[in-house]
Amino acid sequence: MSQDLKTLGDGQIWDLKGVSTHAPLETFEDLFSGRALGRMAREKRKVFSAFKEKGKITGLSVTKALLSKNLKAKNTAKVLLEELAKNAVRGIEILSQGGGFKENWTEKERNYWKNPDLVIIGGGVSKAETGRFLVSCIRRYLSQNGFSRLQIRQAKFPGKEAGFLGAVINIIQLICSAAKKRGLKVIGGIGIDLGREEIGVGLLAVNSSSGKILKHKNQYWLFRSATRTPKRKYLKNFSDTRLGYTQKEEKRGKRIRLIILEQIADLILKAQRQAQKIGLACSKDLGVAVPGTTLPSGFILNSTDYLPFFRKKDGFNFARSLEKILAQKHLPGQKVHIVNDGIAAGMANAYFNHLKTRQQKFAFLGVGSGLGGCVGIRRL
Repeated sequence: MSQDLKTLGDGQIWDLKGVSTHAPLETFEDLFSGRALGRMAREKRKVFSAFKEKGKITGLSVTKALLSKNLKAKNTAKVLLEELAKNAVRGIEILSQGGGFKENWTEKERNYWKNPDLVIIGGGVSKAETGRFLVSCIRRYLSQNGFSRLQIRQAKFPGKEAGFLGAVINIIQLICSAAKKRGLKVIGGIGIDLGREEIGVGLLAVNSSSGKILKHKNQYWLFRSATRTPKRKYLKNFSDTRLGYTQKEEKRGKRIRLIILEQIADLILKAQRQAQKIGLACSKDLGVAVPGTTLPSGFILNSTDYLPFFRKKDGFNFARSLEKILAQKHLPGQKVHIVNDGIAAGMANAYFNHLKTRQQKFAFLGVGSGLGGCVGIRRL
């Protein structure tokens, strides 16, 4: 992990008992996410019918309306974003006071979220003009509620780049240590972000002496690429990972798992080839941001419907399995390190200029189709 940052903890969904809403919602994700914004937009179906995304009214429909010349739609979009901001403020207040936790959280886990100096709003909802408007509303409401000290920032990296950047930052000390042994001043670091819609890869240049990621043409990656994850229609049988499966379903799920691993390996090969073109040696330590709770041993303890049979209880070790496939593709000796995608995105956004002072505590909320986050501290 970067010497600059220390991760205190992560969380996926917070129970916000006592939050007053117009519906019996149970979690922060229900109140504050791209999915929540889409639900709110569908309640105003007539207004947003001209802004459908692939035939459906979603959170992105609100963004389209906000940027449109349709005054009624634009104003309605602002009203919905104001409502989303109020939900966010209530959640942030509860979390920063040590509440909003799941019943099985330990006291230590509850205290992670107490009194942050900075909250970074990331994920799809935080992008561009929509994110700027949403963040400005959150700042205003927090100030009105006596939380003016708490800084709120729009994520610098709201998309897939946050995952692959954070995956490399998570192992940057390993990358630098290996580079020094090889006598390399600059070394390539490869990161992967495994998402619901896409799998993304990024090739970064790391200064082995300073441990810093070098900027190139006003961005932090030399190369990036992405591929689509298997379509949801192939995954409908895996929407509830608590269910048991027939032998046929299990065979199908494991086939999908292999396809995803092959996709990741092929993206790593693309990044490696790009590095070779520019004469950059790459680290054999690879970072992968994945959904769910991860273990240093390479297992994922829990997962989502688009990753069937990826859990430790399925007898599957993600890191070791990917290393085996890479060896079969003539990339032997690679070492895969996995990290929760919420932690990765949080570290990426905190690492690049969001934190200025020592011991500054930050919280990251990744507001995409779901909601993930992490809490950390600036150590240097």
